Amino acid sequence: MSELERIDHENLSAKAYRELRSALLDGRFTPGQRLRISALAGLLGTSITPVREAIFRLVSEGALEIKAATAIHVPSNSAKRLEEAMTIRLHLEGEAAAAAATKISRRQYLELCALQEDFIEAAAQSPEQAGVLNRQFHFRLLEISDMPMTTSIVENLWVTSGPFMRLFHTRVPVRDLASRDHKHFNLLAALDKRDPEAARKAIQADLKWGGALMIKWAKEMESAAPVIPEADRDND
Repeated sequence: MSELERIDHENLSAKAYRELRSALLDGRFTPGQRLRISALAGLLGTSITPVREAIFRLVSEGALEIKAATAIHVPSNSAKRLEEAMTIRLHLEGEAAAAAATKISRRQYLELCALQEDFIEAAAQSPEQAGVLNRQFHFRLLEISDMPMTTSIVENLWVTSGPFMRLFHTRVPVRDLASRDHKHFNLLAALDKRDPEAARKAIQADLKWGGALMIKWAKEMESAAPVIPEADRDND
């Protein structure tokens, strides 16, 4: 019986990890946001222990960080770190887009088109939902590329940049996000023509656009970084 309880506990910890990681991927937290374990446990409907274990796992992966003894925060991410992440993503997602252009089926192409249309609609109504759909678009492209190692690396990079993607979909004017000139449409055109080089250039143009803005905001946050008060250093 004790073994069954242990397995159940491990499942709770794994579930909490997946939920929190998904929230980071989708930009449901903001850069520098403080997370309280007790509050997260309440939202997830579980006890504190599985959430604490999930958080420490995310800390070990660099997705969260501990400040001032026990205060858990979403990383603000230095401009330098974001620049490095974007450099890696430019190369890997460019390769994935080129590969996808040679493998994509008509059904898969239409799936991407539908995701982009949903994104356009969400951009004017819900920045959070727009962020989720944007990630789904990029990750579906990675799946189509059939490059699992590349996909794994890129996904880990998204975990750390996800909070800045929330800022992106909040701060960028709706007219730019919902425009028919959105860079995803250039990518879709390249995929429709099965043109690897055009697909590579299109996804890289998209990443450069978003990356430049996020790096700019990171620099602004660094120059105005607040000092955490002593009274705010307990985590529960």
